[in-house]
Amino acid sequence: MRKTEIARQQIACGEVMDIASMAEFHSRLMTVISLKQAVELDASQIERVDTAALQVLSSFVQDVHAQQQSMHWKNPSEVLCRSAALLGLSRLLNLGKTPGNHQQEAPVETGTNG
Repeated sequence: MRKTEIARQQIACGEVMDIASMAEFHSRLMTVISLKQAVELDASQIERVDTAALQVLSSFVQDVHAQQQSMHWKNPSEVLCRSAALLGLSRLLNLGKTPGNHQQEAPVETGTNG
């Protein structure tokens, strides 16, 4: 019997994603990339996110694509989705849909808001 399950690392984003927390968060993301494992970002608890955090997330998604790895959102919060939309990053981050589970493996066409 072949094992087809892919190892997946889950990273909780926490309640606040701001510049003060980005060094440690970025380090965790880079560790996952170096392990060549899929990652699931649990963004369900995010209540505040700043542009520094969105830049780190954007860079991470681009790195995931470059390494041909998989990234999955677990329940991205409404705050994250709205913040990304305000900065025009919804498509890059695959957050153009309503909050829920989102898989990011390749560039995805998403709808735009009005």
